[in-house]
Amino acid sequence: MHQKELFRLETPYRETLAIKGTEFGPADAPESLAVVGALRGNEIQQAYICARLVQRLQQLEEEGRITGRVKMLVIPVVNSFSMNIAHRFWPMDSTDINRMFPGYDQGETTQRIAAGLFEHIQHATYGIQLASYYLPGHFEPHVRVTNAKALDPARLRDLARMFGFRYALVKEPSPFDTTTLNYNWQVWNTYACSVYSSVTSSINERAAQFVLARILQFMEGIGAITLAEGELLAPAAETQWAREEDLVNVRTQRAGFFRPVVAVTQTVQQGDVLAEILDTDNCAVREVLVSPVSGTVFFIHESELINGETIAFKVLHASEVL
Repeated sequence: MHQKELFRLETPYRETLAIKGTEFGPADAPESLAVVGALRGNEIQQAYICARLVQRLQQLEEEGRITGRVKMLVIPVVNSFSMNIAHRFWPMDSTDINRMFPGYDQGETTQRIAAGLFEHIQHATYGIQLASYYLPGHFEPHVRVTNAKALDPARLRDLARMFGFRYALVKEPSPFDTTTLNYNWQVWNTYACSVYSSVTSSINERAAQFVLARILQFMEGIGAITLAEGELLAPAAETQWAREEDLVNVRTQRAGFFRPVVAVTQTVQQGDVLAEILDTDNCAVREVLVSPVSGTVFFIHESELINGETIAFKVLHASEVL
């Protein structure tokens, strides 16, 4: 195990921003894996999972169970500046580091951060990003792959299956996605997957241990580590594939208290009640949200309050599972 500083940026109002990573395995290994945690300041769960991964890999190293075939680099936190002040994006201009790749070392602050990070991970054989969604809420833990059309799609799908998540989503990139880490990794010939936990801005220990088990499963699949039979707390599932556009949005029409009656991963039938929207003055029911399709509840809005015309649920249509 070796911890090193990858990038340093002097900031005008707070302490220096330093991006640090922990390496495992020999520097001359034939393959390499980079795991990136919190690119955004509210990605607490993502940083925690990476820190737990470092802890587990250190134990495996002490037990002689790191094979030496894959050099591994784990970077728990990139945007510590924003994390320190509980701001999702870069606080000076609200730019998103994950929309700045591959970066520019003479550009704006977040472009320079992206460039400094990408310099160390752009040639990795495999890449895992602990990502978060733009909507605050609770997700079915899953893996996503972006169809950047730069690598063998069959190989990318095989690698995504190695995690053992219940679901894997395929995303067709829009122009907006071409500056993300996942997309640029693939342009630089890295087989990249984005892993989503069930929460973002808080620590859920059970969910963290589940995602940690899935990452360790992947690491064993690529030959980086060896695990004992039954060692993982959460066994792997047979992965089902779906397209991101096949997630059906359920939107509110009215604002009020948000009272869901279903949970993430729950199977629902068309017409089942998902939630009630209650009046904030007297708790009268202003709206009842029902499922437009039969399938699995994939996402639920997080806050106890909700605005009108807001995505409250995403349901994975059962007929769209590939």
